[in-house]
Amino acid sequence: MLSLLKLLWMLGFNMRKRTLCITRLLLVLGSSLLFLSACSFNPADLINGSLSENHYTVQSLNYGKSSRQNMDIYRPNVDLGKTPIVFIYGGAWRTGAKSDYKFIGHALTQLGHPVIIPDYQLFPAVSFPVFIDDVAKAIKAAEIKSPQLIGRPMNEFILMGHSAGAHSAALLFTDRRYLNKERVKSRVAGLIALSGPYDLTLENPEVKDVFANAQGRSQPIDYIRPGLAPTLLLHGGADTRVLPYHTQTFAEALGAKDNYVEIQMYPNIGHVIILGAIAQPLRGRADSFKDIAGFLSRLPSLR
Repeated sequence: MLSLLKLLWMLGFNMRKRTLCITRLLLVLGSSLLFLSACSFNPADLINGSLSENHYTVQSLNYGKSSRQNMDIYRPNVDLGKTPIVFIYGGAWRTGAKSDYKFIGHALTQLGHPVIIPDYQLFPAVSFPVFIDDVAKAIKAAEIKSPQLIGRPMNEFILMGHSAGAHSAALLFTDRRYLNKERVKSRVAGLIALSGPYDLTLENPEVKDVFANAQGRSQPIDYIRPGLAPTLLLHGGADTRVLPYHTQTFAEALGAKDNYVEIQMYPNIGHVIILGAIAQPLRGRADSFKDIAGFLSRLPSLR
């Protein structure tokens, strides 16, 4: 549940020649145990800086008073009428910045979807459920401003997240109270969750303090009910950060309530590359983008 930035840093960016760094990254990105000796710039900047921006525009919007209550909205230049996607990044609820995830906005707008990427308040400044509430507030603000932000009313949206962000997305998906509290009228049309812990071990030292006020409300798996929107769950079989059983258990629980769920397990893929492979330069490393694109294309017929 580390941030993409921190984990990519562990994989070995440093500042020598950028072309050399990219080559080395492509060779070793599947393993978080390898380090490179040269490089010391933001690895997200390296990936994001390689992307073209000619198929979308991006706007920022405050949805609250905190400096962390801000979001970026990526709008495709050609409106195909596709459902907006709300992407929630990970970072163990402690780190993360929407600017690092330009590659997500870039990739999903290539498929014709508007994309909303909110920042949210982090531990230790706040604890559960404030960061969940923040995302719900961001969705409400996007709903209100949708004619200006995406050119039409936002009547539905898809939730998507990675790692700790997948937990937040899944909780918003299964437990409607957060969206209801903010009077969100838009319908949740689907869930795409990557490498998430859907049945948290609250005794874990990394989790315990963040969820000290949870009082049994923190587990997305506990709120599964019939009639949920279609779900795609992705996980790396070599993920040692969030173990694959979390996704397998969540998928089984969704299916037991007669909900539609697809699951993709990628052998030899770890916690980071499953998300990194969505970026255009890294799509050969895993099938994440292809499988997400396929699910999104089928989604209207699955509902």
